[in-house]
Amino acid sequence: MPDYKTVVGSMNMSKTLVRVLGFLLVGIWLSTDLANAAVHIPKECRRDVFLTISGKIGKMTSGANNTYEISEREFLALPTSTVTTSTQWTLKSDFMGPLLSKVLDEADAKGKKLRLIALDDFSVEVDADYLEKYGTILATSKDGVRLTIRDFGPIFVMYPRDSFREELDTPAAAAYLVWQLCGIEVE
Repeated sequence: MPDYKTVVGSMNMSKTLVRVLGFLLVGIWLSTDLANAAVHIPKECRRDVFLTISGKIGKMTSGANNTYEISEREFLALPTSTVTTSTQWTLKSDFMGPLLSKVLDEADAKGKKLRLIALDDFSVEVDADYLEKYGTILATSKDGVRLTIRDFGPIFVMYPRDSFREELDTPAAAAYLVWQLCGIEVE
């Protein structure tokens, strides 16, 4: 018959093993949920496409979807502009990316209303002329560093908020600073 120390030692080892297995299972569960959340793509956007433009457009790359799909390589090859500004979420920074108007020209956009769609399913409607008036860019970098999903990327709609405080430092205007942009629907 085992002595008291052996039984207690065996019980402690079993408790430790149960704890380790519990932590392991919780870790697997959390990582699966995070992985599943990371793969969610709104229906207006497509996996492996950097930006999808749909709606009233004259140029399409995908006839089956009636969309203009831009790869990351094509997007990064577009001429860029810089907007130096702060937001409610960032300090004053240099944001760099192509002008929204140039991107819309690539798809031969014909509408005047835009619905900006983010990876998290957030979307907002805005007048295209309103955004173009302020030289809005689709930023892919901040202070020379590429934006990632964790820090407002891969595309962050940006305009010079600091230069037009009266017009652009409002809750309504802040809603147009869409991060994690993946789609634009032209209406």
